[in-house]
Amino acid sequence: MKATFPNFGYETLALKTFLEKLGASVVLPPANTKHTLEMGVKYSSELICLPFKITLGNFIEALNRGADTLFMAAGAKKCRFGYYHYLHEMILRKLFPRFRLYAISQYTPYQFVFEKMPQIFMVSPTRVIYALLILLAKCALIDDFKCQLRLARVLDFNQANQIEKRAIKLIESANSISQIRRTRQEIRTIFSINGKKPEIKIGLVGEIFFMIEPFANQEIEKELSRLGALVVTKRSLFRHLKHLLKIDWEFYRFSLLAYKYLKDSPGGEAIRTVGEAVSFAMSGIDGIVHIYPFTCMPENIALEALEKASEDYDVPVLSMSFDEHTSRTGFLTRLEAFVDLIKRRKRERGR
Repeated sequence: MKATFPNFGYETLALKTFLEKLGASVVLPPANTKHTLEMGVKYSSELICLPFKITLGNFIEALNRGADTLFMAAGAKKCRFGYYHYLHEMILRKLFPRFRLYAISQYTPYQFVFEKMPQIFMVSPTRVIYALLILLAKCALIDDFKCQLRLARVLDFNQANQIEKRAIKLIESANSISQIRRTRQEIRTIFSINGKKPEIKIGLVGEIFFMIEPFANQEIEKELSRLGALVVTKRSLFRHLKHLLKIDWEFYRFSLLAYKYLKDSPGGEAIRTVGEAVSFAMSGIDGIVHIYPFTCMPENIALEALEKASEDYDVPVLSMSFDEHTSRTGFLTRLEAFVDLIKRRKRERGR
């Protein structure tokens, strides 16, 4: 089995290790580029959202590299994400003669460990449990690394970028619980950077693929850090896996916070988007940036709720949608203006 899956930010490293622990040979697509997007756009419907086009481009590039087994997450309820794998397969069957595509849906933990994974990889549930533990541990490591990186970028942007490359190599080679523990300590040590305290904090919320994959969001975290803002976010694959395993207690708090503004889930991550934003506002955050794919129905509904929350808590909110036509110049201009507004607002209130 030569397995592949779409790129998913830094978390790609954890997913690769998971499949390798189950016995697969992993063929990763190349890092996302303009060519990746062009391939996805070429074979996609015009109005389908950007994550679909990027992931389709990933599959085309991976199949060209020799992959024969594709893995794609599958959503549920009212979001189009639940149809991605059907459409992917229909399109790819016209381009490639032989491959298998497995949709990894939102199974119960029992189904995932004792039925789906053993059937696909022909391994015991014990091996699946071990691989899952490694996946969770490595996702937690990456979550911790990203928190360290966000702070380091504000303190010393150039030094943080150099350390980032070294840290990624350490994460990539950490494939056991003991190695992951040692790597966590080593990363915390190398990220010990001195510098001035961040002037402002900005909460980042939105659709999960856009939150995690830098190519999709035009590296918004890096750009905010370059402008002197400390990015605060609650979204990661580690937290999402905890949610699927029904052990993400923080999600229930976000649901309660969101209820005033969004009483019924429209699908996707809309409830979490609103709940996280309200939580940030209550904690005294300076501003909130909301990112999502153009035409995304759940996040467009969340947008209306965020506007009401912004008024109630007097916190500026910038909502930004993306598709393949999004201008890099326009994106940066809006971001710079928003950060300048927040800084000026904070200085005036501090008088």
